[in-house]
Amino acid sequence: MPRTSNRFRANLSMLAAALALFASSTHAAQPAASADDRFLAYLQGAYDRLLAANPSLATEQGSALGNDRWESLGEAGAAREAQTARQELDNVRREFAGAPLGPGARLQYRVFEYSQRLLLDRYRWRNHLYPLNQIVGPPIDIPGVLASQKILSAADAEAWLRRVSATPAYLDGLVERLNLQVQQGVYLPKSVYPILIGQARGLRDGVPEQDVPDAKWASPILEDFATRVNALPLSPAEKQSLSARARAALVRDLRPAYGRVIDTLEQHAAKTPIDGGVWQLPEGDAFYAFLVRQFTTTDMTPAQVHELGLREVARTQREMTEIMARVGYRGDVQSFLQKMKSDPRFYLPDDDAGRAAYLARARGIVSAMQAKLPEAFLKPPPLPLEVLPTPAYRAAGAPSGFYTAGTADGSRPGVVSINLTELNTRPLYDLESLLYHEAVPGHHLQISTILVDPSIPQLRRVERWWENSAFVEGWALYAERLGKEMGFFQDPYSDFGRLAAELWRATRLVVDSGLHYKHWTRAQAIAYLDENTPSPHSTNEGAVDRYLAVPGQATSFMVGMQHFLAERERAKRALGARFDLRQFHAIALQNGYVPLWAVSASVDRWLADQAALTSSTTSALTPMATSPLSQPGSAADTKVLAAGSSSVP
Repeated sequence: MPRTSNRFRANLSMLAAALALFASSTHAAQPAASADDRFLAYLQGAYDRLLAANPSLATEQGSALGNDRWESLGEAGAAREAQTARQELDNVRREFAGAPLGPGARLQYRVFEYSQRLLLDRYRWRNHLYPLNQIVGPPIDIPGVLASQKILSAADAEAWLRRVSATPAYLDGLVERLNLQVQQGVYLPKSVYPILIGQARGLRDGVPEQDVPDAKWASPILEDFATRVNALPLSPAEKQSLSARARAALVRDLRPAYGRVIDTLEQHAAKTPIDGGVWQLPEGDAFYAFLVRQFTTTDMTPAQVHELGLREVARTQREMTEIMARVGYRGDVQSFLQKMKSDPRFYLPDDDAGRAAYLARARGIVSAMQAKLPEAFLKPPPLPLEVLPTPAYRAAGAPSGFYTAGTADGSRPGVVSINLTELNTRPLYDLESLLYHEAVPGHHLQISTILVDPSIPQLRRVERWWENSAFVEGWALYAERLGKEMGFFQDPYSDFGRLAAELWRATRLVVDSGLHYKHWTRAQAIAYLDENTPSPHSTNEGAVDRYLAVPGQATSFMVGMQHFLAERERAKRALGARFDLRQFHAIALQNGYVPLWAVSASVDRWLADQAALTSSTTSALTPMATSPLSQPGSAADTKVLAAGSSSVP
């Protein structure tokens, strides 16, 4: 009995000491938690300010904020954006540079600071940055934004009509920017103008010059509006009135605004001296160096990008020789590439039956991958996905496929658009890699996972195509490689397609830097692709025109993929048998859209937490005050900021 009493008293003493230590540790954590909360609130305010200044972005995010207007594309709008970035930098540094932020909050602070500095860099180069291209830009974005805008009531329809009526000021801002650039000697390349003019004409000419009874309409904008208005619980007279007003607004406001864009592009096309890369622009070399930093989110130089591309081209072509041996082909890589281009068994007929079969095959590939996702991911994509044909107004100049994000509430699904034009240039062996890239486990899984995660600040759930491109595109290219590791690409020709996709991204490094840094001509770049890829000549022409119009962006794919692979291998080496691929993928995505260095920081934190967990299980007594999991900013403390490791078992 006395021994029990003594042991009891000893245990009470130990418990009291432990409670005191816990209380001390908890008290010490409070300032960091409070600072984290204040910082999270600041980021939310920055997100709100961003959407208020960018109504199109707000619509993409599923918000009704500013749904009756557009942002300013002219000089005044650019100056306001830069001033906001300066204010954000000043404010966040003043309030949080020395604050006791936890690791997760501190990482988000660094990312926010980086993003605002990038905005200021872009302002410095505002008259070099092409404001439109054949993939993104106001003329081809307008139909998509209007289609994304919710119309659930008559009031929503009225807001839509006001936005259409505001289109002239919006597109006139684009004209202002184009003219300001020309005044400084900045033109688009000659080969790009016809593509942009053709796209704008297609949208303008779908609206007749006059809204008369026998007018011929072919406007996707009107068709979408009328369909949604007809679904509203309104009287027939109200629906007819709204549709009539939409037709009037399109004729009165939208068509002439597109006409002014077309006129400006035609005038500049007749004068442009640019037939190659941005090195031909004033300060072109410095501008391209900036673009490489922006799109890769690294300090790589154009020379390093070019050398990396050459190495990756050689590596991928060596791997292709293994497939050549599997299928019994005797010859060199270049002759095999030519055979793959021309063999008719790899193509479907360019007719309705061929298009239906191509689309069905694409959907089947996605379904098969969705069934196996639990092998590599903790959770499936949380939002629905549709695989649809590319809209006709976007098909010309559009890639073989691209992804459009849905909304966090699921009211608009994610969509993979498949280009069904010119099927004689779209080989079937490309489909698997295309779908793993754009759908799952690529962009749809990545983007929908980020969109619905409440632990990620909303500001980091916003994707702008020029920001953190290496994270976005690098993940999607990594997803193609992951498809192979998950047991897909069983057909040797599809596996060739996978390598062809990697080769394509490697040649992008070579060609993009060749055009803009090494002064290659357009013809030289096309010839390089013709010789080193299995893509048809027409595809290579379109690709080079894309690289000319969107300089630097093509560098982000391979650089990003290599970073994800390197971080995965680093984690494997550190954790050994304890490495969990599913957990690694969760860690890689848990901070939202971030620069590549932030992914590395997240992996650092994960490995440190794993080491602490291992230490705590092998030590009989681990002082609570020295455990990383009990310190300010531990995984539990920073879960809301999505940079801790709270989901580590």
